[in-house]
Amino acid sequence: METYYSNLLYKKLSFSKNIIFDLSDFPIGEILYFSFIFSLIYFFFRDTKSITYTVSSILIIIYFFYISWGVNYFRIPLHKSISQEVYLNEKKIETLTRFISIQCNKLKKEINTKKTGNKNNLNSYKNIIESKNKKFKYSNFSIILSYLGIKGYYNPFTNEANVNSEIPDILIPVTIYHELAHKQGFASESDANFIGFFNAYNNHEAEIQYSASFFAFRYLYHDLYKMNPNSAENIYESLNSEVKNDFSIVSNFWLYYSNRFQKIQKNIFDLFLKTNGQKKGINSYDEVVKLLLFTFDGKNKFIFDENN
Repeated sequence: METYYSNLLYKKLSFSKNIIFDLSDFPIGEILYFSFIFSLIYFFFRDTKSITYTVSSILIIIYFFYISWGVNYFRIPLHKSISQEVYLNEKKIETLTRFISIQCNKLKKEINTKKTGNKNNLNSYKNIIESKNKKFKYSNFSIILSYLGIKGYYNPFTNEANVNSEIPDILIPVTIYHELAHKQGFASESDANFIGFFNAYNNHEAEIQYSASFFAFRYLYHDLYKMNPNSAENIYESLNSEVKNDFSIVSNFWLYYSNRFQKIQKNIFDLFLKTNGQKKGINSYDEVVKLLLFTFDGKNKFIFDENN
């Protein structure tokens, strides 16, 4: 799987699609998605023969999904390829959570010191993160994605990493790197979460590092709270008021867009992930904590080689 598909065939397919679909900042895959949906609806209601057409079309799409990218779901997960087993130890989680909280405070202070006037963060992230091999796009349907509770998504047919431009700025950089990880061939959500964090954390810009630290703190705090609520609360209280305000901004954003369709979308995606070998479904996102613990050097770095 790793040798012949993920590291060979997929890379060649990805390179070929990039030549075409990376020419524009417009998410071409979104046109293809909606064209297909409308054509299915049209043929389905046109005559009785449309059922055969619909079923055969869906089967063809499933086939191309796996050939284009979906086989990556069955590659060896990072937590198995870089370690035998990682156990969630309260002391280790507490140490790392405290370290990340300190990083959040330090980076937020640095960002405020450098802040100058009004800046278009969407363009700024494009200039900082994007390169020839790391092309991403902002979705034209970001409002719809917000109502569905989606921060970003990867289109396997066009090899496009699409990001919801409506989400709070603090979430955008790490979301960009998460979707770019999918584009690299890391299908597992926990793997993409970790690769996204790792690359954002090691970016030279404080805004990008802060996004990664903010992201990691949320997962670490959640796991620590289940083990030791008092310790988790004490660490949270150590965050400065501006970092806490960012948590409020994110919480209020999702509260504003909250609706019954988000639960339906999550249930569908949960089933999709489980069908593709991710036993924990949408809860597999939380597995990133194990990778954070394993790669943290105990001081101030996360050590990981994507090529190994």
